[in-house]
Amino acid sequence: MIKMKKLADIHVHIDSLSIDAVKGMFDFLKELGVTDLTILALCKHGIFQNLASLYWKNKYKDINISSFGSLHQNDIYSDIPYEKQVETLLDMGMDGMKFLEMKPDFRKTLTEGVNSKKYDKMFSLLEERNIPTLFHVNDPEEFWDLQKIPKNHLERGWFYGDGTYLSKQEIYDEVFKMLDKHPKLNVVFAHFFFMSNNIDEATRIMEKYPNVRFDLTPGTEMFKGFSKNIDAWHNFFEKYSNRILYGTDSNVAKIPRILDEISRTVKMVLSNEKTWFNMPMWPRFEVKGLNLSDETVEKICYKNYHDFVGTPNKADMNKVLEYANKMICDLKNDEKYVDAVKYLESIMNK
Repeated sequence: MIKMKKLADIHVHIDSLSIDAVKGMFDFLKELGVTDLTILALCKHGIFQNLASLYWKNKYKDINISSFGSLHQNDIYSDIPYEKQVETLLDMGMDGMKFLEMKPDFRKTLTEGVNSKKYDKMFSLLEERNIPTLFHVNDPEEFWDLQKIPKNHLERGWFYGDGTYLSKQEIYDEVFKMLDKHPKLNVVFAHFFFMSNNIDEATRIMEKYPNVRFDLTPGTEMFKGFSKNIDAWHNFFEKYSNRILYGTDSNVAKIPRILDEISRTVKMVLSNEKTWFNMPMWPRFEVKGLNLSDETVEKICYKNYHDFVGTPNKADMNKVLEYANKMICDLKNDEKYVDAVKYLESIMNK
């Protein structure tokens, strides 16, 4: 197995209010060989996350950190036009944008998909400035099948086959309509766009949309899908070697053992021979290696990240603190935001 000396991780989250825990995660990723990473903020999971990602980008110096912001769509700032939200984030030093809007459960809460006119000005802005964007679109197809969905995912509320959610294809179609309107959008689709069981469609997307990339953030289903057609996927990875990025979905809850197992699983799938092995992350499952060339593995694990993200912007901490003060004033009288206010006050004092 190839041992990469340097890793660049496009898919990291800071879903903890503990400053020590987040620092510990970054320290561990550094030990694994991560030299560059992107924090993906998710305002759906915490109204403070955009500011927190910029704080860590400025604070943590042992890894080159980029920050991707997210839209406020389920809180008190939801009525601010999306393009204005993006302008504010870019002005504070954000490097890109993260979109969770097309995950089926989140899409269900929204009145329209990303192909709606209300997104057009924002996507045009991102397209014109060549701002990198990362999308979570869909989920594994078994999440629509009550007989196939894993129990732990069913318990998390990720069953979409009761007739109240859009189908997987309907969600894809909304995204393709958005891409047709904004063909120059610089975009990565997370979790390999949940395409590991459909190489023909993955190829069609790569050929039709030359600015589209995929990241390799696991799911077990992704690696199992590759193994079903390993020779064809080997050829796909070699052909589109400039458009696939390493990612782990790292977060505080996964350290330290799970992050190490995810990292080893991704690297083993890329570099092992096309024979069966048990994944470190999910040892009860056997998958095959893609047996990629050294050059392709290095592109995926390191070089492609830099082509996509570019040089990180410097966070304007005066503007970050000014916005944090405004947010504290807006939230301090609302009981549901008590923890968010405490967190914002704590990072402002660091």
